[in-house]
Amino acid sequence: MTGVRPYGFLTILCAILFLPGITSISPIDRDEARFMQATKQMIETGDLVHISFQDMPRNKKPVGIYWLQVGAVKFTGTQNLAAPWPYRLPSVIGAWLAVLAVFRFGSRLFDTKTGLTAATILATSVIVVAEAHIAKTDAVLLAIVTIAMLILSKFYISREEHTPPLITALLFWTMLGLGFLIKGPLILMVAGATITALCLADRDATWLKALHAESGIPLAIAVVLPWALATSTGENGSFFTDAITQDLLPKLAGGQESHGALPGVHLFALFVTAWPWSALIPFAGILAWRQRATPAIRFCLAWLLPSWIIFELIPTKLPHYTMPLFPALMLLVAASFCELKNLQRLVNKPAGVLFRALSAIVSMMLGASVVWLAHIYGQSISVAILAAIVASGAGILGFFALDRFRISTSIASLALLSLLLNVMIFGNVVPNLDKLAVSQRLAKISEPYRDQNTVIAIAGFHEPSAVFLLGTKTRLTSWDGALGLLLSDKADLIAVPKNDIPRIENELARWGRKMNKLAEVKGHNYSKGEGVHLVLMSASPA
Repeated sequence: MTGVRPYGFLTILCAILFLPGITSISPIDRDEARFMQATKQMIETGDLVHISFQDMPRNKKPVGIYWLQVGAVKFTGTQNLAAPWPYRLPSVIGAWLAVLAVFRFGSRLFDTKTGLTAATILATSVIVVAEAHIAKTDAVLLAIVTIAMLILSKFYISREEHTPPLITALLFWTMLGLGFLIKGPLILMVAGATITALCLADRDATWLKALHAESGIPLAIAVVLPWALATSTGENGSFFTDAITQDLLPKLAGGQESHGALPGVHLFALFVTAWPWSALIPFAGILAWRQRATPAIRFCLAWLLPSWIIFELIPTKLPHYTMPLFPALMLLVAASFCELKNLQRLVNKPAGVLFRALSAIVSMMLGASVVWLAHIYGQSISVAILAAIVASGAGILGFFALDRFRISTSIASLALLSLLLNVMIFGNVVPNLDKLAVSQRLAKISEPYRDQNTVIAIAGFHEPSAVFLLGTKTRLTSWDGALGLLLSDKADLIAVPKNDIPRIENELARWGRKMNKLAEVKGHNYSKGEGVHLVLMSASPA
């Protein structure tokens, strides 16, 4: 493919992968729902500077993603602020831009075929498809980091031939500023670790002069400074202090919010996060290390390895943390196809056969887990069974095809199977996990009894998705707190655990009121790993 055709192909591929499910998947607890609710409150209050969840400041991530989500809601003209899909559009666009940037990246560093292969691999990786469906920072950060590193590679690769113009250097620093507005200093860590590794490996830092740090650093600061100054005023004026002490330092000091794990977990997680391409990664890594003197390979390794080590050493771990390094990883995988004979030799060794077999088993386990989720928490498992067959087929194909390597056929087949699996999972299986969508079902059953001014108090289910779907005035409390709000007319409806109904009914009788049971919701709170059985009720004079 030449000209604009690769961009068109990748755009269609991304649309098929990223769009199914964004309108039908219930808001995901807890991070996505918190991001969407904070954005929703910005729209409701008109305050685009301070970030809040109900009455509490949300001083964790900078304002960039909230501005993008506000822009998406305004652009689409959505009147229902509790519809999740507009908030997810920045993530869809971010993942799409990252895929296009990887193609551009690979075409410049290697060749068009390698760039297209790397972009296809990135687009069909499970973690990228998943993050494209979630309204938070990571897909947008992936795009910004990839563009920034694409620019940085120009200065490194062409350092002995010509110097890119000043405007290119300033664009690099602008991307650093934008990345900081999205997720704080993470982009600085990735770029800084890459530059440091390259300078140490080459024992040469003269090429950095072309980046014009004397002009670029003030520009990056200027991108962030207006909001930083604005957020330092008012009642919620301690954003940076809170972000460091309540979010960054706890991640560095230990497993924040029970997300701690030992070093090496990110590496093992690649079996799933990089599926179905994880079977290729160790072999591509070996070949890349042998070719580390090649500037393009060296740049990708410098992007990947130092930051990966840092992520492994940080106690708090989540699967998406390493996603800003995936473009480098997938470029190395795509580049390994240029060393076809050596690649075949590696995968046919006993260790290679064992690893391929392990990857096939992981594929089958992935398919089995989809069927299990659909059976336990959904209503129909027919599509889930098809998804399991596809996942298993991809694993089997990977096992038998990787040692023969009809390259174009193998890549196209794995990409097609990944596309089918992701479309089935996000387009059908996940939206139909009704027992997990407690907030969505609660919003649906309460709809006949409420309007935009109705206040609902909820006990026994304190997830942010309930606030997003039922309204900012929703109160998350205990059963006696909900009862007190109902008796004082500060809540119109309450949703309480079924086990608390007898004592609530007795208390209402003491106050001359009777209980009006309206509906019930029974499901599973996956954030806490426990069952939920809520009764929606109101009260009236006895």
